[in-house]
Amino acid sequence: MSSVSPQIPINTNNSSSTKTNVKSSSTVNNSNIDSKEPSNYQVITGFLSGSLASMVATTFTNPIELVKTRLQLQGELKMSARVYTGIGDAFIKIWKAEGLIGMQRGLFPAYLSQGTLNGCRLGSYDAIKRLIGADPEKENYFIKNLAAGALAGAFGASMGSPFDLVKVRMQAARMFPNDPQFSNYTSTSRAFAQIIRTEGFRGLTRGMATSAQRTAVGSSIQLSTYFETKRFIINKTGMEDDIYAHLLSSLVAGLFVTVGMNPFDVARTRLYYQGQGNTHGEKYKSLMDCIYKTVKVEGFFALYKGFLAHYLRLGPHTIFTLVFWEQFKMVFAKFENKFN
Repeated sequence: MSSVSPQIPINTNNSSSTKTNVKSSSTVNNSNIDSKEPSNYQVITGFLSGSLASMVATTFTNPIELVKTRLQLQGELKMSARVYTGIGDAFIKIWKAEGLIGMQRGLFPAYLSQGTLNGCRLGSYDAIKRLIGADPEKENYFIKNLAAGALAGAFGASMGSPFDLVKVRMQAARMFPNDPQFSNYTSTSRAFAQIIRTEGFRGLTRGMATSAQRTAVGSSIQLSTYFETKRFIINKTGMEDDIYAHLLSSLVAGLFVTVGMNPFDVARTRLYYQGQGNTHGEKYKSLMDCIYKTVKVEGFFALYKGFLAHYLRLGPHTIFTLVFWEQFKMVFAKFENKFN
């Protein structure tokens, strides 16, 4: 039997048809990226992209992180006074009392924390998706995507937690000037030395489990929401996989992640703050103990203390991190193609 196929003429002038084919091809390729085994170069640049993107974001969002930290600590279990009435009042008082440098207090450990956390988190995310078989063309993709985000987040948070601990304490130090625990928190190195001297190396792991749980929740929400939103935008609206799609997707992800993370963020901040030598001693034994005591003494909405400050920090931080992450990955991919 003859199996000669009819020739299909190619119309080079039909730009809309060509564009549609390219778009379709782009969508298919985008959905199959997860199945490709990465090279060593891609693994390394994945970590670098995540680190660099989050450090850029931190430069802009650290002042609001400082405000959020102090709002979450004030009035803790009714043991400390309320210093600030809100975000605006906090900004004004910190600016007047501590100046521009004070607004960026804790920036260096924040770089170390975010660079380590997001380098590990975003760098391991695709690898974990491949490991657990998260394929956008198969069933249970969204659930597996949530799981991959949670595992990557817990891993990254565990690695970055000691730096985050130092950052929180440095940002809180000026708020509690009479607290002997913070007498030597004038730099990152002195803060580390103070913790090791008074609490031992184990003190550097304080709040690590809570940080891992917090970031697991936030990362699973953030990454799954971001990529699902991006897929929807590209497939349903015809938008290109470009910076505009990245921006819209990260806006949606930023809102969802703040709602899910805030209770864990309040608990983590308070667990980081407490320590040996603290004026009020160790008030909490664990994440759940902290949440229980906070709700019992201050009410449920105490878990959403600093929510607006958290969103104003996490919203832009999510946007900057995810948009720059995508851009850095594209730049590194171009270098790989150029030298291969």
